[in-house]
Amino acid sequence: MTRLMEDVYRQYKSLMFSLAYRMLGSVAEAEDIVQETFLALTQSDIDDIQHMKSYLCKAVTNRCLDTMKSARWKREQYVGEWLPEPLADDATGSDPLQSVLMEESVSYGLLVLLETLSPDERVVYVLRTALGYEYSTLAEILNKSEAACRKLLSRAQQKLNGAGLQVEVQPERSKRLVEQLISAISHADSQALVQLLSEDAVLISDGGGKTRAALHPIFSDQRIVAFLTGIWRKWEDARVDLQIRSINGQPGIIIAVEGQPIRVISLVLNPHEDRIERIYFVVNPEKLTHFSPKA
Repeated sequence: MTRLMEDVYRQYKSLMFSLAYRMLGSVAEAEDIVQETFLALTQSDIDDIQHMKSYLCKAVTNRCLDTMKSARWKREQYVGEWLPEPLADDATGSDPLQSVLMEESVSYGLLVLLETLSPDERVVYVLRTALGYEYSTLAEILNKSEAACRKLLSRAQQKLNGAGLQVEVQPERSKRLVEQLISAISHADSQALVQLLSEDAVLISDGGGKTRAALHPIFSDQRIVAFLTGIWRKWEDARVDLQIRSINGQPGIIIAVEGQPIRVISLVLNPHEDRIERIYFVVNPEKLTHFSPKA
């Protein structure tokens, strides 16, 4: 790798990873696409590339589109519910794969909602909202008209707004509810848990067939309370450690046994009251490989 290529890699690697991660919701797939993109770049004459950022964004976007279309088949074969791969962003080191979302976070709830969009809708939404791309640039990347790109963004926003969920990053509000949730779970306090949950709350687990998890969403506060108090008895026997960690820009919970993370919990808050609307349990070990024990 030439010195110029090394400079380009250092300058744009984090941005390209952030872009791919927002589009795919997968750390592993985002890493692969970033590596493939820079590998292809080494086989080009980079002196001929006038706008490197735009060039790389287009290359990453095209690879993400190909992956999203093939991922639909893979996720149809997935055991149970599929959830995006969470990303810890409270690292103090220089690894961009763990710290890239610290300044401009995309909440976990938004990542889940982005899964409801078509590949083209997701690309337009991410490039427009995250990078502020003009419609003329979006049209060039997608080989569509500007009017078509405007319609794609409009449909994407309608779908996301129609979900009625609070997906903005709200660290202070989230931390307070996370602390209360940990206290209620660790004391098996059913009444406190009910007070923390919206009546129509939903809990979704992702085990991917790799470990035990609820195959279907759990609806209503009462059923979720029964689920949480039931698994706490098992956690208590195993002497698990519940840690508050910053996950996708806001506080979440990492459940560890002997320092090894085995579950990651992310929350979506009710937009109108201090209650929890969604609880996402990621227990698939393949999606936890980037989580290290907190020092």
